[in-house]
Amino acid sequence: MVDAPEDAGVIYDELLRHFDEFSEEMKSLLGLDLELDPSQLANIAQSYVYDLGRYVKFHEVQIPDRARRGAYICKWVIKLKPIHHRMAIETLSPEQGEMLLLANELYAMYVLSATIKIDLEKKLAARMGNILLYSLRYRAASEDSFILFLAHLFLSEPTPAPAK
Repeated sequence: MVDAPEDAGVIYDELLRHFDEFSEEMKSLLGLDLELDPSQLANIAQSYVYDLGRYVKFHEVQIPDRARRGAYICKWVIKLKPIHHRMAIETLSPEQGEMLLLANELYAMYVLSATIKIDLEKKLAARMGNILLYSLRYRAASEDSFILFLAHLFLSEPTPAPAK
């Protein structure tokens, strides 16, 4: 996401761009046609900006860290589920059906990767990626648990060398 999170329109445009990329990937890899509810996407952008603004105001900080930003955007994508489809699942292969049912969760992970600037698919072991996907689908969408998970993930990143 951008460094100036206060503009819901900018966030909306980024989320839309991410959806276009994500849906193209789902189409080319699995032959799935996904649709997006623009009003839900706008609600996600507005809710995300509201959460960031509330945090900044309460804690008197400039911009929340990337773990918090990632947690907020992930929370809203999971809660509001902007992706839908018109495909009959019974006509699809088991793999296609599974991916179609997980479209919102996969999109949340896609947006999360972009927000925190870590390729989750490469960073997480397959087992951990599946646990995250399962949690996004079936568990309560707690921003606090997402923040803890992401903060722990950042601890495993190499520390940048000090500037000379």
